[in-house]
Amino acid sequence: MNGKEKILITGATGCIGSNLVNTLLQNSTYHLALVVRDTNKAKSLFYDKVSCISSKCKDFKEKIVDFSPDIVIHLASYSSSSDELCEINKLIESNIIFTSILLDTLSECNVKLFINTGSFSEYYNNDDIPSPTYFYSATKISASSIIDYYSKKNNFKVINAILYTVYGKKTINKKIIDYAIESLESNNSINMSDGWQVLDFIYIDDVVRFYTNIIYNFKKLSINHKNYFVGTAKGISIRELIQILEKITNKKANINWGVIQDRVMDTKKAVANIYNAKNELQWSANYDIHTGLKKYLNELNGNKNV
Repeated sequence: MNGKEKILITGATGCIGSNLVNTLLQNSTYHLALVVRDTNKAKSLFYDKVSCISSKCKDFKEKIVDFSPDIVIHLASYSSSSDELCEINKLIESNIIFTSILLDTLSECNVKLFINTGSFSEYYNNDDIPSPTYFYSATKISASSIIDYYSKKNNFKVINAILYTVYGKKTINKKIIDYAIESLESNNSINMSDGWQVLDFIYIDDVVRFYTNIIYNFKKLSINHKNYFVGTAKGISIRELIQILEKITNKKANINWGVIQDRVMDTKKAVANIYNAKNELQWSANYDIHTGLKKYLNELNGNKNV
């Protein structure tokens, strides 16, 4: 590969993954390969600029070993707040079994760094002690333990990127911000919770920049296993979010507050402690909620200034 560092990325067709891939493609230092479920979707996004390995193909293991990545960015996961049996099976299959198969396969490669992607929902008390809020986050915590096992066994560094409430760029998977935007001057009211949940909303470009910072600087890190909490370090309630949107757009939201009941383990406050990222990686968010929302609204509006 002409001495280029090789990066294997799972979940590359998702919103974060696709934006990260496009950013890395601008840097000729790296050779990329993607593990995807849908190779046609990947090719429609990236054309022939990257190699694609189907997670369903029989020679999945052989292709990964043949590529032999230096760095693995693990974005793929199945996310659901439901504990229904059909969801439990999908969550275990994607987040535990697939991750374990991937790690076992990588045992035959000389991996230097494994970047795992986690969620604030793994930390119910908004601290650094794992405590799952949903079955989904329980599977992610389990996967982290499995990753730690393989890291010690095969001697590679692990970074856990714990993401907070990511928004930005058009996506088919709606998030709380998308529902909030839809409520603006809508004829149909949107049902929400009481709106007092405090979240840390981080714009996607800042998340992508976190991953690239890790890639550029991981050789400087002395610790073999590290958690980084990726957010703005500032929380706002959903009600405050609506107020900011109303002010930016000069539109009134049509929301029925308190109709949706909180789940038993819903996180009441999720704000990132970015001390490690700021001091060790010199990373912090460039976008606050106001500038990020304006940028996102412009994207949704065809880049016409709101």
